[in-house]
Amino acid sequence: MTKLRYGIHEFFYTLMTFPRAWRFMVNHRLWVGLRQYGWVARGLVAVGILVGLFMITEVFEWLESHADEPLTAMAIGSDSLIWQWLLEAYNSLSNGVLNWVVLVLLEVVIYHFMRQTLRVILEKDVEEAHTFKPFLNAQIRMLQVSFMAVILQQVLVNIGNAVLPNFVEGLFAIAVQSTILGYAIADNYNEQFELTIQQSLKQLQRNYIGICMGLGLPLFLLLKVPLFGTVLGPLLTSVAAAIVLREKSDLHLVGYQMSEKEKEKADKKRAKAERKAARRKQRGTAKSLS
Repeated sequence: MTKLRYGIHEFFYTLMTFPRAWRFMVNHRLWVGLRQYGWVARGLVAVGILVGLFMITEVFEWLESHADEPLTAMAIGSDSLIWQWLLEAYNSLSNGVLNWVVLVLLEVVIYHFMRQTLRVILEKDVEEAHTFKPFLNAQIRMLQVSFMAVILQQVLVNIGNAVLPNFVEGLFAIAVQSTILGYAIADNYNEQFELTIQQSLKQLQRNYIGICMGLGLPLFLLLKVPLFGTVLGPLLTSVAAAIVLREKSDLHLVGYQMSEKEKEKADKKRAKAERKAARRKQRGTAKSLS
């Protein structure tokens, strides 16, 4: 029960971080330096923006069919534009693949804003971080995380649809997708401290589910807003993640703390590697003597 209360507190604390993240982003001009990543990265951002424009056609179609109605019709009634967006969001929850396509394409934005935020709040900088290889590694990691996330999301939503009442399953699906989206952004923070994907997942699952949901819910909603939300959502969430995880996590002070099982596994792996190295050395010595 204590863990649940703490998770709820973290969720609302994270939501309250977003206004601070916006002011931090503007005051420190975090967008400076995006051009350093080259034409490949900028091309991915452009494609991500185009993908995020898919909802504009729906807006125009709705406006054409409701041209004679007052503006209040956009927000009120079962045929309103806002209601249609909510329905579309709910209907896409069974896969939500488009959200992950956008995140993969905009990984350069997430990577840059996360790195710039940590540079300011922790004076942490990675030499040559703007070169192609670190960006490529981050892009590959986001692909791996997204693939895993889509599968997990599909499984959890299907379970919810099977066992939950109709009036609850929609909220459950939104909570699942928000939490997993938040995890993907929080993983970028852990990546900066050289955690593997498995270590990052364990660390966030054990301690920061409320933060992941608090990061993911605004991102989930912003990704439904064409162009503006598609770009703003990932970058603002990455800044919020860096701020809140720096405040709530001691990762930047003590690093990743392995469990006893992880330590045992790591020791076995290290001992195995040492035995292999010793055998190679012995073979090399035998050949030189012969």
